[in-house]
Amino acid sequence: MLSPRMSPCFRTFQHQMASFETRGSSVRVIVRVPGGKKSATFDTPAEAQAWASQIEAKKAIGQLNPAKGASITAGELFETYLDAVAKDTDSGKWNGLRLMNFCKDPLASKRLSNILTHDINEWVARRLKSPSSRTGKPVTSSTVNRELNLMSAAFSYAVKDRKWLAVNPCHGVRRPEHGRPRKRPLLTAAEIRALRISTGYDTDPTLVTSTARVGACFLLSLETGMRSGEILRLRPQDYWRDRRIIHVAAIEPGGRKGSRSGRATIDPSRNVPLTARAMELLDQLLESMPAGQPYIVGVKDSLRDALWRRARNQAGVEDLHFHDAKHEAATRLAQHIDVLALSHAIGTKDVRLLRDTYYNNDASRSAALLPDQLSTRPA
Repeated sequence: MLSPRMSPCFRTFQHQMASFETRGSSVRVIVRVPGGKKSATFDTPAEAQAWASQIEAKKAIGQLNPAKGASITAGELFETYLDAVAKDTDSGKWNGLRLMNFCKDPLASKRLSNILTHDINEWVARRLKSPSSRTGKPVTSSTVNRELNLMSAAFSYAVKDRKWLAVNPCHGVRRPEHGRPRKRPLLTAAEIRALRISTGYDTDPTLVTSTARVGACFLLSLETGMRSGEILRLRPQDYWRDRRIIHVAAIEPGGRKGSRSGRATIDPSRNVPLTARAMELLDQLLESMPAGQPYIVGVKDSLRDALWRRARNQAGVEDLHFHDAKHEAATRLAQHIDVLALSHAIGTKDVRLLRDTYYNNDASRSAALLPDQLSTRPA
């Protein structure tokens, strides 16, 4: 405690980590903080001591930023995070494009020490009004939420790895409501035939061209529900033909990620059951597997995406994504296997997501299976 009797001359007192200087009738307090000092002058010792306690408490929980965090901008953080972390992830290409887009936003010029949750909310509002580079329409809430996840990861990197921030400003942000899942009708036989023709699958049975191999990949996804990244990273040793199984390895980029349920760790790898048609497609791809590389398909993600979009447009099939094949496969597989087996087969850990997103319910088919009456007729 400070002495209640204060000398009119200059005196210095130590109080825990703070220093107090009496100058006449006032008290100046100095507290060491990361990157320098903070000081203030008060009329009474009690006010000085209260302020010092507040600063010490903030310092103890990390709310006082180091000097570098106070000077660096959000744009510099995004560039640093891209080079150090994001470019080496499964979605490195897309992460790079998104982070570079962040650098074009007014948020990028703000210093980290000045960014609040309010600033992130304003970015969300601006992003929801901006047009998609692919369709020209406003971006969807799902797109903004995915980008917000990436931005939050960058700020978490600043907090945990670089110690440039004490708190992630994305915490507590008002996220846009998720839109309804896509409910595209199942592909018709005519649409599938058009895609087979546009990819060259029908005219190139040996799958010499990359476009024909992409067509085979889409047909394989229709039979198995596997994602594009999983199909492109299938290896010959993953194909267990005698057991009618293809193994999706967790260590492969693009495969399903692990998760924790309570204390148990869920194995992210899985075995996918194969129809006779799926085996026929895999046999075709394996027989024509390009030499000198480890994967059956032999097509890179970026090339697959470009060739698929071109073939889809040529086929005239509207509102179709490659990933819609998973929805199609889940709906058809559900007619033959139970829901838990289906969840393992297509790699969807959340059964609710399976029900709401990847399954296209056919009430007419269910009605045809019902008896004439559920209750007992009165006597």
